[in-house]
Amino acid sequence: MTLLIAANISSAVVAEEQTSGVLTVGTYRLLLQVIVFVGLPIAAFGMAGNIINIIVYIKMGFTESTNISLAALAFSDLGVVATAICTEIVFLLPIVQDVSIAPEVSFTLVAFPHLILTRTSAMITAFISLERYLCVFLPLEIRRIITPKRTFIIMVVIFVAVISPMITVYFRYPLGWRFFPEQNRSLLGILPMNDTTVETSFLIFQAYSSIVLPISSFVLVTFCTILLSVNLRRSKAWRDSNRGNKKQTSPASESEPSTEASKENKAIKMVVAIATVFIISSIPSCIHIIVVMMVPEFDITGRYANIFIVTGNAFFVGDTINCSANIIIYYNMSSKFRQAAQELFSVKRHSAARQIT
Repeated sequence: MTLLIAANISSAVVAEEQTSGVLTVGTYRLLLQVIVFVGLPIAAFGMAGNIINIIVYIKMGFTESTNISLAALAFSDLGVVATAICTEIVFLLPIVQDVSIAPEVSFTLVAFPHLILTRTSAMITAFISLERYLCVFLPLEIRRIITPKRTFIIMVVIFVAVISPMITVYFRYPLGWRFFPEQNRSLLGILPMNDTTVETSFLIFQAYSSIVLPISSFVLVTFCTILLSVNLRRSKAWRDSNRGNKKQTSPASESEPSTEASKENKAIKMVVAIATVFIISSIPSCIHIIVVMMVPEFDITGRYANIFIVTGNAFFVGDTINCSANIIIYYNMSSKFRQAAQELFSVKRHSAARQIT
């Protein structure tokens, strides 16, 4: 099974010359162009949004463990959208001008890093969902179990554990100058590799990055999101019932618990929103993985190569949407984030006004 589950956009240029599958060349080219021009603006928005997320969470400080995990998610998401933009550019380069780089180079330079950073974001999202689940079901022990220091260590472990195995990609697909007969010249491309040890290591990496990480994170996020959603409904039903039964309770005695419960529910709703966007955007990729596993010819060189590339490129856009939506969720559902963001832009406006005057 190929690791290119997400499908490398730039491989479209190569595949177009040797198109196989049920799509005509015209349809295939049109779909890819639509995907590229839809994906670029979303990726650009996501890049700006995640930079703002990182700055705002640094401004808010890391005394709360949630801020650390959300800042780490923003950092990983920034890598996802940045590599998506690079992939789009690499795909467009051969069309815009004559370059000495083969499209296949983006396999190792941007497509694999994009895939791995997507998995990193998925694992961080899984941790955030699990953390919020524990906050609800172990409210007294959670502050002792998950401290800011431990959260920081967990974030570092996730990044290292997910990203470091990618080194096998660079042994499996080494870069160098190679002669391309169809262009009658040498281009920077991927050199052939026939090392059994490297091939075995790469197959293990494939299984780890294409099956273990995405499926485990998807299952964990889905499980925690369902439980959190059920808890939100029960909490709302309890509050409605409590309001009807305790008409004589003084406002002073209710205000503090009500405020605390409201803050907790807002945090749960935000995490549920983040997880829901992740789940929706991950479903097509999970289906893609299953199809690749069940249909041997559904890959970059098989009978359904052009469909494989088009669907994989579409999932690039899905990954980008997932990694670009968080700033909208934070701004609308977190009063602390909204206030910090407004203060940030207010400072920038005042600074710009002073320079003009």
